[in-house]
Amino acid sequence: MTAVVGIPPAITEETQPFWDAAAEGRLVVEHCDACGAESFPPRGICRTCRSRDTGWVEVSGPGTVYSFTVNHQRWLPDLEVPYAVVLVEFPDHPGVRVAGRLRGGAPDDVAIGMVVDVGFEPGPGGTSIPSFLAR
Repeated sequence: MTAVVGIPPAITEETQPFWDAAAEGRLVVEHCDACGAESFPPRGICRTCRSRDTGWVEVSGPGTVYSFTVNHQRWLPDLEVPYAVVLVEFPDHPGVRVAGRLRGGAPDDVAIGMVVDVGFEPGPGGTSIPSFLAR
């Protein structure tokens, strides 16, 4: 699998556990130990109750495409187009939506409600980038 073309993410103290889990092939989201809310992307503070008492919970799947876009613009010289970017939600994690590239299907075949599995692709700077595999 070729690496995703792009700019490496800015890894911060708040996002380091996410990227460490991604390197292991696991998708994690922030979980508030105070109120139980889950959120993504990580910020180190609960969006619901503003507690800083947060941890991590693994998201398995499958997920469902909530929204998507098909990109035909070649933003970088080595970027293969067209490609679909999907926003995926997970039934066991209400309110959590994660964006990533769709793999394993033609960009024109993506649809809202489509079931996808969590996966990762080699990314810029040696990171692992979340992506979603069409079923």
